[in-house]
Amino acid sequence: MKGRNELQLAVEIDGKWVVSHFNLKEFENTQGWAMVHSSVVLSLEKLRAELSRLIGEEVEILITSSTRTEEENNRLGKIYGWITEGGVVSKDSKHLDKYGGVAVDFYVRTKEKRLVVSEELVANTAVRFFDFVKRGYPDGHIHADNRKLLNK
Repeated sequence: MKGRNELQLAVEIDGKWVVSHFNLKEFENTQGWAMVHSSVVLSLEKLRAELSRLIGEEVEILITSSTRTEEENNRLGKIYGWITEGGVVSKDSKHLDKYGGVAVDFYVRTKEKRLVVSEELVANTAVRFFDFVKRGYPDGHIHADNRKLLNK
């Protein structure tokens, strides 16, 4: 369905509102709805800018997962296993909709050459802009979230 959730997101950076490099569709879940906390968009924009500076080439961030329903999280837990049992999915995942869109999974690649940026560099840089960052997943994605917002 063309047009659904293709709204370009805006974010305030250093006191100025700018159109971000992300649209709402990138945060869409398997049911077709999207939720993203503004802090995540800001963190992603800052990460994108810093990685582009470090690499000397513009990068793009490819979002693979954002907010999930309980059903979706349970489905993923059955496929990939629960953390408590040696898997990679948390039963209390910060991706759950009850947390208001504070989590995101993603890859980073160079825009021109489409080369994947090392997960180590991405994770080590992301800790400057997110509250929590995890790497080491079998598929090489990065998980990041702004969980400190949940304690306010």
